[in-house]
Amino acid sequence: MKRLLLICALLSAPAYAVDRASDWLGHVVITADGEELGTVRDLAIDARTGKLIYLVVSVGSFLIENNLIAIAPDALARSREPGVLLLEATSESLTMATRFANDSTWPAAPDVLRSATSAHGASPEAEAAESDPVRPPGTATIESQSRTAHLSASERYVKETEKPAPPAPKPVVPSKPPPPLDTPFDRLDKDHDGVLNRSEFAHVITPKDTYSKLDANANGVIDRGEFDAFQQGKK
Repeated sequence: MKRLLLICALLSAPAYAVDRASDWLGHVVITADGEELGTVRDLAIDARTGKLIYLVVSVGSFLIENNLIAIAPDALARSREPGVLLLEATSESLTMATRFANDSTWPAAPDVLRSATSAHGASPEAEAAESDPVRPPGTATIESQSRTAHLSASERYVKETEKPAPPAPKPVVPSKPPPPLDTPFDRLDKDHDGVLNRSEFAHVITPKDTYSKLDANANGVIDRGEFDAFQQGKK
């Protein structure tokens, strides 16, 4: 009976997940917008307690003196793509992270901290990938306002999000033409060509008026100035 109880106690004991250093070292770190941040190069361990304090991520060429940053372990989440970790950190902590060299004094605490919006062990992007029934296994898609990053074992790409087309310009309504002038000249100008020909002007002149004399510029028609001069002569 005691042996049976011992077996039951062992079977009901909680199982603890254990990660190896190789599960983290050399992994590529991808930001939430799909940009490659760097690679995990080392682990920082508290010499007094033996606990892991942060992961050391290289964010630039090894030729640069200060190319390392300290990221809290819980700010990194596993991706479905082997060798890729997703960064769940605030943009402020990432921007303000102090860079240090491998042979310099390392910081006592991580600079890049986990984002407060991620309350569970997996990032919102990873949770969405888990709950998506149509997503093929082994893939992850991270979306932001401007980019969409797709990660899988066979491919990795980042594409710009298409911006909505600008609204169509409002049609220009042509303005109405001004009403025709109501003057004696305009009333005589039946074809509205701006001059008076002989047929339009014939019933206006008297026998003593000479058409050729009224046509001062001798172009065969009476323009507005010549008509005004004719009107002035009648007064």
